[in-house]
Amino acid sequence: MQGGPDAERQPTAAGRCASCGAALDASFRHCPSCGHPAAQAALDVDIAGWVKAGWNLFVNNIGLAIAIPLVLIAPVVAVGIFGYAGFIALCFLGEAESRAATVGLIVLGAALGLVFLVLGLLAPALQAGIYACFLDGIRTGRLRATNLTAGFRQWWACTWVFWLLTAASSVCMPFVLILIGIPALYAVTALLWLSLFHIVDRRQGGVEALSFAWEAMRGRFWMVLLFTFLMHTLKNAGASAMYVGMLITVPICVAALAAGYHAMSGRQEPPAAS
Repeated sequence: MQGGPDAERQPTAAGRCASCGAALDASFRHCPSCGHPAAQAALDVDIAGWVKAGWNLFVNNIGLAIAIPLVLIAPVVAVGIFGYAGFIALCFLGEAESRAATVGLIVLGAALGLVFLVLGLLAPALQAGIYACFLDGIRTGRLRATNLTAGFRQWWACTWVFWLLTAASSVCMPFVLILIGIPALYAVTALLWLSLFHIVDRRQGGVEALSFAWEAMRGRFWMVLLFTFLMHTLKNAGASAMYVGMLITVPICVAALAAGYHAMSGRQEPPAAS
């Protein structure tokens, strides 16, 4: 059947046929089982399906789904409170003229800088470890905390990719008001989550992860941006309920992102059924 028209060779992402579910070879244009266009299957972005998979994982593993993101959320909140209180203290110390106040100003400033530095060095690996947990959950149907250290095994790649793309996001911010910055901002955000998932999934370096992320977005660029925007909006919606709502919205979003990465990574095994 390889010589027929349904086996015309054209590079596509390996995966499963969107019509019959048969495994697809990356070299075929059409599904050899039912004739469905393989290229169309490769370019499909199933936003509703990914969100549903994320919701199912959350509901079926609600305890760990809430607890695992807290590994990162709790330190970030604690550092934020400490930073806010420290800033107020710095303002008071700055107005004082005693030597003790000057020493306190230096010590507190150094402590704040150290705390933010440590968080900046640990946060990317922690985020990637959380992604690894949810990706494993999407594939097996069961969340486990054993993958939380996955990001630290690829610490350097996670860290420099995270901060490079975070810096790129900051560059996009001034252009948001003239609209061109909005798609650029979400494109960078999509590159970030796809790259971090790829680093912990395939244990590759940052350059390979960024290359994968860009290739995964090609041909489905605007749909990936729409999905990223929806997940960003849903995640932040939890902040409207005194931030407590983020205990629900954050895990659902991470699980949905894991489902999206799973689909775009070309893995043959389908997400676990609910």
